[in-house]
This record gives sequence, C-alpha cells and structure tokens, in this order.
Amino acid sequence: DIRGAAIGLGGRALGDEKPKYLNTAESAVYHKGENLYGLFLARKEIAEKNLAIVTEGYFDVIALHQAGIRNAVAPLGTALTERQVKMLGRDASKVVLLFDGDAAGRGAALRSVEIVLRSAVDCAVALLPAGQDPFDAVRGGGADAIRGVIEAAPEGSEFKIRETIAKYGAKSV
Repeated sequence: DIRGAAIGLGGRALGDEKPKYLNTAESAVYHKGENLYGLFLARKEIAEKNLAIVTEGYFDVIALHQAGIRNAVAPLGTALTERQVKMLGRDASKVVLLFDGDAAGRGAALRSVEIVLRSAVDCAVALLPAGQDPFDAVRGGGADAIRGVIEAAPEGSEFKIRETIAKYGAKSV
C-alpha cells in the first residue's frame, strides 16, 4: 500500500501458463482499485519528475525500477480506476500509460485514457510493439529504449482519435 505494508499477494506465470497473473482476492483490507503496485517506492520519483508511468503488470514495474525508471506503478490486477488516477494526481500532473502493443494492451489503453481524461491529470499513451511488454522491452533495449517510447507518446486524446480512425475509418464531413 502507500505506506509500504503488504496487503495482498500477486504473481505472474513465467511461461505460457494460464492465468498469466494470479492475485489475492478482494477482502476487508485489500481493494484492488484503491491501491497501486509500487507506489510506495515510486512516489518520490513521481513527484520529482511530475510524471507517473502506469504499466499493466507487476513485473513491468519491477523491470523498470531495476533499469532506473523508478516512477512506474501498476494497477493491482484490474483496470485503472478513478481513485488510482486521483492518487497519482497528488504527486504528478501527467500520467503516461505504458502498455503492451497487442490488442489487449490497446484496449486497456483506451479504457484507461477515458478515466485519466476525466481527471485533472494530463495523459499520454506509449504503446510497445505487438508481442512486447515493458518487462521484455527493458530487458531487450534497456532504459533508453523505454524512455524513447515514453517521450514519443502521443497525448491521450490524440491516441483515442487515432484508435477510433483505425477501427472505423476516416470519413470526411
């Protein structure tokens, strides 16, 4: 949690086993949508950079922190919530969604953009190539490769427009 106390457990399959992630069930002390994985460790860096990087999973956060990108966090096995964005907004004016480039990652980015755009926090979306997640990307290209993807990330509203055009096609008025 925000104070560094363990409130639940989560794991990731290292191979192709299903489910890919296994998390503690909701309980009286564990509410997935009210906490962010890694926030206790990332909060100082988020405030210093005025930027929070949100990934999809725990291992993404661990890999980014190990590579020196210490302003990364992840939702706890759920989609990003308004409460989580509000927590990030206390320390940063911008959130970068750093998601997988596959269909699931794009879908998660679209849903998350909607939530962030309703808040007082700016948003950008950095998608990795299909088949890569931040964990794989940082292992393959290092921190500089990730930083390049983050710096080139389009604003959330632009991402949403691009995705809508890709899905429905562009029509002139």
